[in-house]
Amino acid sequence: MIRNQLCLIFLFKIFFIGNKFYMKKFIVFLMLCIFLFTASLFKKDFDFSKYNNLEIQIFTSNKQNINFDNVEVVDNGQGQIIFCDYEKYKDISSTVKNISGVTFVFEGNKNLYDNIIKQLNVTLLENNYDNFVGYTNSFNKSVSYGGKKVNIQGYYNKGKIYIGTPLLLGSY
Repeated sequence: MIRNQLCLIFLFKIFFIGNKFYMKKFIVFLMLCIFLFTASLFKKDFDFSKYNNLEIQIFTSNKQNINFDNVEVVDNGQGQIIFCDYEKYKDISSTVKNISGVTFVFEGNKNLYDNIIKQLNVTLLENNYDNFVGYTNSFNKSVSYGGKKVNIQGYYNKGKIYIGTPLLLGSY
């Protein structure tokens, strides 16, 4: 937000230096202000990297040649599970095709689990003490679950938190 305010001040100085006021400059300035404001409204990707002992599991629906260092790839029938850290996840998720789901596993307590549901602004379809199914604008891919659109599932068990999108895949 502060960065946007500094940009606006900078743009104002560029467009309105001196005593002359030009309508074209004003319109361009106004359009840039609107763009900066609307861009700040869109939510950035949720950052799981801050959580302890984060492990990411990427599930693909077909077998592919995965050429990344320090990742483990396991064939699971028709597809693969790619185990990686957060830094590799960004690269892998942008290059690997046919990703059917992603599971984030990390250490945490029940309070952290509940806070993540709030931070992601999840609309809950099911919510038991240790698991939930819902929808959030933080993830794009979704599936139909009981006739409703879902894209997140979570599970808490003995100090471990599992967050899957669009659902938890694999064992937990």
